[in-house]
Amino acid sequence: MEYRQLLNFLEVCEEKSFTKASKRRYITQQGISRSIKELEDELEVPLFFRTRQGIELTEYGNVLEKAAKVYTDQHNYIKDTIRQLKEKNKSYISIGILNGINDTLPLNFFKNFLDSHPDISLKLMSFTDDEFQNAIIEHKLQLGLCPEPIDTNNFESIVNKKSKIALITGKKHRFSMFSSIKMQELKEEEVIIPNNNKYLLDLCTNIGVKSVIHLKASETSLIYDLCNTNRIVSFWASSIYRFPGLAHIQIEDIDVYRAYHLIVNKHTYVSGAVEEFITYTKEEFAKAEQGILT
Repeated sequence: MEYRQLLNFLEVCEEKSFTKASKRRYITQQGISRSIKELEDELEVPLFFRTRQGIELTEYGNVLEKAAKVYTDQHNYIKDTIRQLKEKNKSYISIGILNGINDTLPLNFFKNFLDSHPDISLKLMSFTDDEFQNAIIEHKLQLGLCPEPIDTNNFESIVNKKSKIALITGKKHRFSMFSSIKMQELKEEEVIIPNNNKYLLDLCTNIGVKSVIHLKASETSLIYDLCNTNRIVSFWASSIYRFPGLAHIQIEDIDVYRAYHLIVNKHTYVSGAVEEFITYTKEEFAKAEQGILT
């Protein structure tokens, strides 16, 4: 029983057609039929039976399908682990970023890493929720940046960041002289709510905020320009250090946080290059926190 035979078998299971499976596997229909017949001969049981709708798995075929998936996944994991070990010498890191999270990073975060580690290459990819998790589980990514919650069965949080949502304003805005305010004081203000945060929107609606502006958190330049007019304020968290020219004011009567994690697959090899990136990330986040506090 060979690995390629099991791949052929799983493709037939997926497609429910010898013809479609042969095209997907780039072999002839006769070749894939022979491959399945050899499996059946070795196991001495039928794996498929024909119906009017096509082919279906027998009871034996169902058992083999489950076992074959485990085997091929383990086979791919072994190959990928060796590949990643080889990539240690190449100093290559693949990082997945969940859509909407990039704004949480300090300015020039990746550029500064590459400048200080000229021997390391980065491959950055943006993902949706489902694609992101699958890419890490299948060892297509070495690291991932995502918000809470995380699946602790499959992923380990290497670096985590939790920041309370506060307010940013221009240095000449009336709030800029205060270290903190209460939500009720926003009543006469024009307020930006990044990413249409429902909780913040409900709070602003309840107190009768003058005007609400909806922007994506990734539109940092526009948020900066609007706040710099000293007529508009914005909720913000995590990367307030992206706006060094603006005032940062705490909101006393809300306790809302934005949290995200740098994660790895619990069952994967961590290369030397990845360890360098993790160390760099911890240091940069610590520096950013010091910048906020001062």
